[in-house]
Amino acid sequence: MRIFNSYGPVNPKKHYFVPRKTLVEKCTQSLIADPEDSGHYFTIWGPRQTGKTWLYRQSLKDIKHRYGEKFIVGEISMQGITFRNNDDPTDVFFNNIPGMFKMKFSINSPDIQSWLDWKLLFSKDSGIFDRQLILAIDEFDKLPQEIINNLISLFREMYLDRQSYMLHGLALVGVRAVLGIESTSGSPFNIQRSLHVENLSFDEFKDMFDQYQEESGQQIEPDVIKKLYQKTQGQLNSI
Repeated sequence: MRIFNSYGPVNPKKHYFVPRKTLVEKCTQSLIADPEDSGHYFTIWGPRQTGKTWLYRQSLKDIKHRYGEKFIVGEISMQGITFRNNDDPTDVFFNNIPGMFKMKFSINSPDIQSWLDWKLLFSKDSGIFDRQLILAIDEFDKLPQEIINNLISLFREMYLDRQSYMLHGLALVGVRAVLGIESTSGSPFNIQRSLHVENLSFDEFKDMFDQYQEESGQQIEPDVIKKLYQKTQGQLNSI
């Protein structure tokens, strides 16, 4: 029997969940947009344990299913990068990137010594990708602000010159809309492109308990579900 999960990405085979198909499709369409031209660069944000990682992984899975080998599709996470007080944050970031691309994409990356080197990784002429890339960067807002600022600036440049780069679609994922990237004009990371992952609605919350009752045979009084929802406001790590 499945269980309720309040930590880490959802596994539908092991955990009770709701599919949130509309939200997944919105994420997929944002990443793809025009498959023959360019996708969007946008943020996915919301409180912890609202399913952000599960959401973009479902979208990446859908894209692989729909488009086969047309795109290189994948994710990297900033979760594992450790910034110590005496370290230069930029050097730490640069030193971690080649290993991430090797692990996630089985692609060898040259050493990165500058922000120009970082940008050139995605170049059509001299980069490391042989097809258009659809990329999700998880835990993006765990990076130091100076790293965030530099990355956003470079992603803006790449978005404005999309014909020169292999980065088709980009999702930056975190617990909040990253400061400095949401504006009404002049940036691909604008308010309209921001995908907010909200807590579960009551109907979604109830649906999971209905699944539990069906599988376990144990009945739960409707008032109990209502009180749980009022207490948690649909955020599973509050259960």
